[in-house]
Amino acid sequence: MTAEHLREMEKEIIGEIWTSDEPWRNLVYLCDDLGHRFAGTQREHKAAEYLRARMLDYGLENVRLEAFPMASWERGPCRLTLTSPLERPLPAVAMPYCPSAVLEAEVIDVGEGELPDFERLADQIPGKVVLTDAETNRPGERKSHRTDKFNWAIERGAIACLFINQNPGQLHITGSLSGRGPQSSLAADREAAIPGIGLSYETGHALRRLAQRGPIRIRIETQNRTFDAVSYNVVGEIPGAEHPDEIILVGGHYDGHDISQGAGDDGAGTVVGLEVGRVLARLKGKLRRTVRVICFGAEELGLLGAWHHAALHARPGSGERFRFVLNLDGAGRGAGGQEQLTLSGLPELVPYFTGLARVLKYEFAVRDELHSHSDHFPFAVRGIPNATLNSRDSTAGMIGRGWGHTEADTLDKVSLRGLQMAAVLAARLVLWLSEDETFPGRQRSLEEVRQQLADAGILERVQQAGRFPPA
Repeated sequence: MTAEHLREMEKEIIGEIWTSDEPWRNLVYLCDDLGHRFAGTQREHKAAEYLRARMLDYGLENVRLEAFPMASWERGPCRLTLTSPLERPLPAVAMPYCPSAVLEAEVIDVGEGELPDFERLADQIPGKVVLTDAETNRPGERKSHRTDKFNWAIERGAIACLFINQNPGQLHITGSLSGRGPQSSLAADREAAIPGIGLSYETGHALRRLAQRGPIRIRIETQNRTFDAVSYNVVGEIPGAEHPDEIILVGGHYDGHDISQGAGDDGAGTVVGLEVGRVLARLKGKLRRTVRVICFGAEELGLLGAWHHAALHARPGSGERFRFVLNLDGAGRGAGGQEQLTLSGLPELVPYFTGLARVLKYEFAVRDELHSHSDHFPFAVRGIPNATLNSRDSTAGMIGRGWGHTEADTLDKVSLRGLQMAAVLAARLVLWLSEDETFPGRQRSLEEVRQQLADAGILERVQQAGRFPPA
């Protein structure tokens, strides 16, 4: 295919995206009409049916709902009470997979909650409630994840864990907790061993001020239900004309947390992926390789849809070969123009994508960092080249997830222009990955992946979770 022909295809998809409000209308339905789309609930199932219908309308082929068993969770009342040195109720939310519990104990503050903090206070933690920051990374940084801190607390004998949001605004932080059997799809295995409670910045710092005076005690009363359920990946394809068994997978996750609309995390990424499918379907019969558009289910509860799809399709003997996986978790947020591509332990591909940015005449940042907390990871552990495209401007200057995982992850944080700009870039990247015969990506061996995980400091954790080597 000539460069001129590729340019003509680019112009067609760019013009179609830039003159349509289709992604915005899709996002409005997901956020305003459906709401939170918590995995395993009827709202998530209605979203799956809607996304499937859109793929059919857009002309994608082999459109299907890919069901998988999982454990869902339903929150009940959550009461947090300071009992000493003062007595007063405190606003708080139980975090997904939090068990029902009634307990009262002294609080121990571990600050940021990095591993050295837990090690320094290890002899004081048993029988107490740990108070820790939630994620503390700023944009471009990578620090310990919520689940790391939760597991460190359990290992050292804590009986509950309180997480403090790092952004002001009376917003409670949430996020799923690790279960006793994190690889299991059964409710009995997925429920957390101890309660995990989300606090606002303001409540957390009020507790810290009191703790500076002396010991404080709190009472936790929470009622929740973990239950067996089902979730769905929504899948559609544009078959390749020359290499149909070589696949470029693109998409985001459509589930969200039950305390918000999940607009930026990851409704925006979902509709960006859907828009990529809509415009590339217009090129049906012209693409060399198959483009598979996917809307992942149950990402927020442990990347469950991505693990399922990877186990089903990225295993030896499946007859499919993934050329690249483009994860859109966080794409399309904000006003646009601050897109970033993060490769996953693939330094040799940085020059390719920085060069491609010049060819596309659209600047975007390119980073390389292997981490395990989004839908790219089940493919990364299988050695498949992958990256995550996100948009940074909606949370500029904020800590951790910004608006994400709080009540403020709402539709007003997203704009049509931001969705269009992310969709244009994602569609052009997918087009080039389909057509460019010089693409230098390759699948790594499991031994190479093992070394990558070790270098990133996450091999032991991934092995303990039963995720490597991949089944």
